[in-house]
Amino acid sequence: MQPLYYIKSLESSVKETLHKAFWDSLKEQLSASPPDYKHAIKLLQEIKEILLSLLLPRHSRLRNQIEEALDMGLIRQEAEHGALDIPKTPGSVPSCDGFAL
Repeated sequence: MQPLYYIKSLESSVKETLHKAFWDSLKEQLSASPPDYKHAIKLLQEIKEILLSLLLPRHSRLRNQIEEALDMGLIRQEAEHGALDIPKTPGSVPSCDGFAL
């Protein structure tokens, strides 16, 4: 039987390798010419869903701002037509200053 520290070390090493491979792959896709946004858009959709899941019903204004800023249909359409402005997209997500759960 392997010692516990060996198993934890192996688990940590595998996790680190997978994280690096994921981000390296995403970077390569976004750096391609033309860029491949397929996985980045999936990731952005997941982030949007997580953000929305954190909101309470009374946060309707913030919910609307997130929905507007992360309009996945528009983002997909812009990506398909080579018009996606990546630096603009994160800046359009509303600030959560004063946001209380």
